[in-house]
Amino acid sequence: MLPNLLEYHWVEDVDDALILLSRSDIKTVPLAGGTYLLGQNDESIQAVVDLRDLGLAYISEDQHGIRIGSMTTLQSMAEAPLLKSFLGGLLAQAAQYSAPSPLIRNAATLGGTLALGAASQADLLTALAVVDAEVVLRSGQKTQVDLRGGTPERPGLALSGVTYKGKQERRIPCQRLLLERRPQELIIEVRIAPPGRGWGTALQRVGRSAIDTALVSAAALVEVEDGRYRTVRLALGGANMEPQRLLTIERHLEGQPVQDLRLLATAVQAGLADFRPPADFRASQGYRRVCGANLAYRVLEEAANIARWRDITSSEGRA
Repeated sequence: MLPNLLEYHWVEDVDDALILLSRSDIKTVPLAGGTYLLGQNDESIQAVVDLRDLGLAYISEDQHGIRIGSMTTLQSMAEAPLLKSFLGGLLAQAAQYSAPSPLIRNAATLGGTLALGAASQADLLTALAVVDAEVVLRSGQKTQVDLRGGTPERPGLALSGVTYKGKQERRIPCQRLLLERRPQELIIEVRIAPPGRGWGTALQRVGRSAIDTALVSAAALVEVEDGRYRTVRLALGGANMEPQRLLTIERHLEGQPVQDLRLLATAVQAGLADFRPPADFRASQGYRRVCGANLAYRVLEEAANIARWRDITSSEGRA
């Protein structure tokens, strides 16, 4: 609960939400699904802005790829036919895994999950890391404009220091969100570009039970062309862990033949040398390192097999 909450605002326009969130005299925070925020005993929060009526709950596709609004619930993502077919259902599967209960998934949102980062303990973050998702942020801004002009002989406009309200929108990679997001910026949507010709994805996790929070999760996206790795993306995440892209493994495999499993094992072993997951009451660092190595090998092998099959199929179709 929020013991010092004084104001509750229900807005229907993004600009109205930004005006409220930019106030400096009273600490105001956005309220999305509330599954995390309302469980905190934060005495500094005095006002919340409910985002439910901003029209940001959608999943759509255009020529640039998939667009998912920030107020889209995890349950909607798990059930959406568009996401079940996009990238082999990677995002739909990750959303399903990200909360054990449909009650939570029906409230928790994509934007709230991104804003929390590792605190959300969501497998969706690991999946988003390998699809190079971009987050669209919007902020309100005030701009000073000096409209003085001319000379004493030829005077110009007598307006100076005029302030007008505008808005600014920018896109940043999903993995840099927590580092680069500015105060009072609102997450609007996530955009994901479509993959290339021969692609495959995989998501696997280790938990104390099938519905428990993942101790370690691994996601991979592989593109294959002419029997060789064209693009490799691999990320490891889990409880209280920011997803980590394993760039050493990615670079080691790109350009190499897909069928060489010994090469794959060597790349995984070498690339995980610097993997230092946190230890907590759930699992030790050593246990997570061993699980991470096994999961990395398995998701890369699975994704590569799917990508290789797609590459062969598309090559036969062109012949």
